[in-house]
Amino acid sequence: MDLHLARQLVLSLEFSTQHCRIEKLEKKMGELHDQKESLQSDYKALQNANGLLRDMVEEAKRGHALQVQETIRTEMMMGDAVASLDAELVETTGKAIQLEAENAFLRQQIVNLAEALATNKKRTDDQGSKLKEAESTVATLITEKVVLDTDKAELEDEKTKLWDEATDTFAEGFDLALEQVRCVFPEVDCSQFAIDFEVVDGKIVRP
Repeated sequence: MDLHLARQLVLSLEFSTQHCRIEKLEKKMGELHDQKESLQSDYKALQNANGLLRDMVEEAKRGHALQVQETIRTEMMMGDAVASLDAELVETTGKAIQLEAENAFLRQQIVNLAEALATNKKRTDDQGSKLKEAESTVATLITEKVVLDTDKAELEDEKTKLWDEATDTFAEGFDLALEQVRCVFPEVDCSQFAIDFEVVDGKIVRP
């Protein structure tokens, strides 16, 4: 009798512990799911930024090519008119210097854009790595939850069996007690006794 009660108490405590652990795991899974969605949003934002940077680099390259072509055409025209257009040569030289300065500026802009693109690519790769780690963690937690659910079901079955055994034990003990009463007091009608009856106001009644 005491062994069954102790066993039932241990199983109840173990069931409560397992239930708390499941709740913590479910909460952690929710947090990881939120973190995964945040990482996915950041990853999409970085992809959009990379697209914009690529477009800016291409546009800068096209502008630079057009300016180089314009410079070449200007220099060819200057070569044809050098002898008779000294004044225009000075002016054209000034324009060439200005264009070269602008080209240098554009080249620096292209370098800056390339560096920014490389930085964003590294950040995108890092975000992708974190996303994979989060997905791996979620998969592990799901596996643990399945194992805990299985353990919980087994504990529920064991608990039910213990209750059934305890009920049978109580019923058997009650029957043994009635047998002893019949043995000592054979004149007593034991049919009026039942394990689920109660004594109310000095009378035996069905609850």
